[in-house]
Amino acid sequence: MKRMFTFSFVLAGLLALAGCGKSTRSPAAQGGKLKIAVIPKGSTDVYWQYIHAGALAAGRKLGVHIIFQGPIEDGDRMAEIQIMDNFINQHVNGIVLAPIDSHALVPPVRQAKAAHIPVVIIDSVLQGTPGKSFVSFVATNDFKAGERDGQYLARLLGGKGKVVMLNFLVGSGAAVDRARGFLAAMKQYPAIKIISRNQYGGSTPSRCEAAALNMMSRIRQANGIFCVNETTTFGMYLALKQVGLLGKKKFVGFDWQSNFKRPIEKGQINGVMVQDPFHMAYEGVKFLVEHIRGKKVPATLDTPAVIVTTKNIHTPAIKKLVKIPNV
Repeated sequence: MKRMFTFSFVLAGLLALAGCGKSTRSPAAQGGKLKIAVIPKGSTDVYWQYIHAGALAAGRKLGVHIIFQGPIEDGDRMAEIQIMDNFINQHVNGIVLAPIDSHALVPPVRQAKAAHIPVVIIDSVLQGTPGKSFVSFVATNDFKAGERDGQYLARLLGGKGKVVMLNFLVGSGAAVDRARGFLAAMKQYPAIKIISRNQYGGSTPSRCEAAALNMMSRIRQANGIFCVNETTTFGMYLALKQVGLLGKKKFVGFDWQSNFKRPIEKGQINGVMVQDPFHMAYEGVKFLVEHIRGKKVPATLDTPAVIVTTKNIHTPAIKKLVKIPNV
């Protein structure tokens, strides 16, 4: 089985423009083609292909050049910080960033602001005030999405039973908020007991599979399972398949990849919360370009998410949402 979908990213080249992104007086903003850097958290998850496509679509629509570059391995904080530093030194006109760590990426964003390079944050929270610390924050409300997943799992369990949760990476703002939302939902059901909540999978499906296997004694006791992102969901799926537990536990995950289609159809995965990363990236680039061009933009935008289940997976709306876009 294919465990990752790696796709090619557009690598950053040396930029010829020396103007800054925030000032409308810069040569690029006056008439040249703006150069916008888009930095995802990694380059292995399918999720980033949707982000890539959305950014490119916005670039074509707005007439700007998109430079797309992220760490080779999801979760590599130092690599993402280095990429930020490189784009700041190249004096790009603006940066759209999906921060790996809600704290570690704060200093590079401050450096960009000091260099008059505006930044829009997408996908995952960064410490600071949207509209002040950075231009805008465009993302799913991860707390509410995690809470909705929790409510869904609780209904599947009939409001009682034992549950395990597999986290992603320490410091990942989106994953932290999803976990918080999920646990908040669980508190509403006194007959549901969380028997594992502090296990972290890691940046690849194989690491998440290993983490799931290491917690298998707890999983065997559990009635329900929650995973906070695509990587942990896929790793858990592989572990359950390996030990013959697919379909024997109520299993709810987060984010989409094509390998989830068949298990959802069969009821082996009961549902995954699916975001709209194409829309997220499109709006992030759009807000950044409009800001550079002197327009007022929203400080925040909550992008939609929906739970994909056996019942709705074949509806036109879901088919459109999960279709892998061309880049």
